[in-house]
Amino acid sequence: MGEHIELANLASFLMCDGSAYINGEVVTIDGGEWLQGAGQFNFLRKMSDADWAAMKP
Repeated sequence: MGEHIELANLASFLMCDGSAYINGEVVTIDGGEWLQGAGQFNFLRKMSDADWAAMKP
């Protein structure tokens, strides 16, 4: 589990002068969970052989 201080550190950084060129970003703080399932075709890993057979025609 993440800690509140991690979000506070990010907020502090984004408010400081060192982050002046960062804009319009989405920052995901989830310990890498998003990266594990990132990508628009990840659902293909969960398909059964029957699903693949149905898609073939």
